[in-house]
Amino acid sequence: MKYVPNPAHKRETTIQGPSRLRLAKTHCPDDITVEEREDLLAQAVPVSEKDPCARRYAMRRGEHGIELFDAKLTQLDDGEPEFHGHPATFVPANVLRRFREEGRIEGSEYRRLVKRFGCP
Repeated sequence: MKYVPNPAHKRETTIQGPSRLRLAKTHCPDDITVEEREDLLAQAVPVSEKDPCARRYAMRRGEHGIELFDAKLTQLDDGEPEFHGHPATFVPANVLRRFREEGRIEGSEYRRLVKRFGCP
């Protein structure tokens, strides 16, 4: 599994070329390094443990609090999944529960996020 940047979410030039940030796309934080992006993908929680190509969610604590990221399959490269990521606009409740169970978020943060995303 590897991370490949998507210029549609970047303000800067990446290995995929110059920025192609579009108004409809959320941009990635400017302070996040490629190494941190790779670490976030490696630690991301998949929606389905049985599917290596399943959408994944990651989180980090930034200066403004919890930042959530959505990683989507871009393609399979010789059978290896390649993902690109961007700030999440939704995180499923089962992923938020995993974050809580793993101690990444507190119970109060879990309840606030479930309410924010309208999760059952």
